[in-house]
Amino acid sequence: TWFSLKGSDSEADDNSRKKRNLSFNSNNLELNLTGAVSFFPQGNRYYRRPGFNVYGFGGLGVIYYNPTTVYNGDKYALQPLETEGVHYSKVALVLPFGLGARLKLTPFLNLSIEGGYRKTFTDYLDDVSTVHKGSAAFSDPIAAALSDRRPELGLAEVAPGTQRGSPSNNDGYFLLNAKFEYYLPGNFQFGGGGTKKKPSYNQKRKSATYRYNRKGGIKRK
Repeated sequence: TWFSLKGSDSEADDNSRKKRNLSFNSNNLELNLTGAVSFFPQGNRYYRRPGFNVYGFGGLGVIYYNPTTVYNGDKYALQPLETEGVHYSKVALVLPFGLGARLKLTPFLNLSIEGGYRKTFTDYLDDVSTVHKGSAAFSDPIAAALSDRRPELGLAEVAPGTQRGSPSNNDGYFLLNAKFEYYLPGNFQFGGGGTKKKPSYNQKRKSATYRYNRKGGIKRK
């Protein structure tokens, strides 16, 4: 799943957040493996599944994220700048879990609406977690400026050690997805290989006999 996250202190209701003046935007990619438990029995054939079902899901995944911000009209990736003096990975584990509803459109096709929360194992999706280091702690002037953006509002720089984020809780996010699900035919195979399978739903059997010719080729009889 590809999705975008963003936030800006300038839009906060809390005046102290407005003064902090931090912002970020991140394009993210999530890969996960989940299992689901349906509320109603699925039936002994896929085409006999109920027309409507509710399910819960959970699993394990990874997210790639890269928080950025805009400063003086230019876009900067925040992770390499280490704005809190901390090096963190742009890849983190996530635990997806939630609920969904599935509607049977045809024997082969479903429409699902799914809402799921992601608990992550990082507090840096927005590049904000611990305390201010103070501009003197940075050799890069851009890193120093983006570590404390209060001076852009005409405010004094905060003292080193002043709280910048909330390290007691890791970040999390919620996704609301609409999905189409398609059931592959029973004799579906990649590249035409594999073993022969029984015909799938609404397929007609075609009978034919074969014999080998003298060159080893197959001729329909």
